[in-house]
Amino acid sequence: MATNNDKIQFRGEAEKEATQIVDQMRLGGINISELARQGLREKLQEALSDEEKITLHQRYKQGELSEEVATILLGDAIEEIEREREAFEEASELDRTGVFQK
Repeated sequence: MATNNDKIQFRGEAEKEATQIVDQMRLGGINISELARQGLREKLQEALSDEEKITLHQRYKQGELSEEVATILLGDAIEEIEREREAFEEASELDRTGVFQK
């Protein structure tokens, strides 16, 4: 299990060379750490199934996940899940008498 002190490392010689080339091409270079953070966020969000996103949102709402972590994992899906949840709750409160035929 990962801890807060664990470093995320991987062997990426080609990726390292590619970043060095782009870094050399740009005046002032590039922020490789920021690119890595953004890329990791995107891939984490892409890797999650809809069921996992719902589970994470529930954990966030219960206070088990911080807003920062929830935003990293869910991004804009937080707002989408909230809208769908509110719409579902509103629909479940509608008067359904007389809707079904006998």
